[in-house]
Amino acid sequence: MNTKAKTSDQSNDDELLGESGGIVKRKPVSLSEKPGNLLSKEGFALYVGKTPAAIVAMAKAGKLPAFYMADPLKPGGHAELWISRKEWDKFADQLVEDAPAEWHGWKDRISASKPCRGRGSAA
Repeated sequence: MNTKAKTSDQSNDDELLGESGGIVKRKPVSLSEKPGNLLSKEGFALYVGKTPAAIVAMAKAGKLPAFYMADPLKPGGHAELWISRKEWDKFADQLVEDAPAEWHGWKDRISASKPCRGRGSAA
């Protein structure tokens, strides 16, 4: 099987080059309402709003709780990148908890009530 995926620089990421050289459509990746703890690079890209290429770059730079999984029956075969969504979310929560008091000030600048109209008007 000689299937080659298109790179993110090419026009359509949901197409593959088939064995006979023709283009084969594949379904786009989407997340379920309750995604699992391990996400593929495409799934994690959707989760955080980045491209799969950006996710690969972040993983290579050590900026993600990521690892590569390969088929143990095929030594030296293709390994897939997987990211721990659970660890990512835990760290995001920790960042909020550890944020300085000034950061939390955004909560004082919003309100659920309708704003007053008369600010600065002379009556």
